[in-house]
Amino acid sequence: MAKKILKCKYDKHWNHYPIKELPLKDLWQSVESIQTLGKTPFKKLLLEDIAQNGLHFPIMVVHTSHKQLLEAKELFGKAMANLPFWHNDHNPQSKYQWSIWGGSQRYDIAKHLKFTHVDCAVLPSIKKAISHQKEMRKPYLDKYYEGKD
Repeated sequence: MAKKILKCKYDKHWNHYPIKELPLKDLWQSVESIQTLGKTPFKKLLLEDIAQNGLHFPIMVVHTSHKQLLEAKELFGKAMANLPFWHNDHNPQSKYQWSIWGGSQRYDIAKHLKFTHVDCAVLPSIKKAISHQKEMRKPYLDKYYEGKD
């Protein structure tokens, strides 16, 4: 399959974090995909927006270790997706995973639109990524989030 990149509106950095083009197959979404958010047909609106306008913000990712993902799973419980398959390997401590901590729904749309790669902002920690989620949602509060942040 030919390389098809979903580019964001930022060139090299977003909020001082480097933008890195990553293969979708190398990313793990920390939350499951949704169809609706409250009464809003979230996925439909997001799909239309990205298909027409492209990706505004990059997806926020962290290069997470086995230990970091176990700690996050303990903290977030069922709100977080099941851990990646390799957590059952003999030596998972030696493995790292590009995990999404802001943009799981955009990742799902990128897959749906048959992109192979997506622009990602590489953040230093899960906590730092989560702290920036409201900033990325702010321009879209009325459209996707019923005006709530």
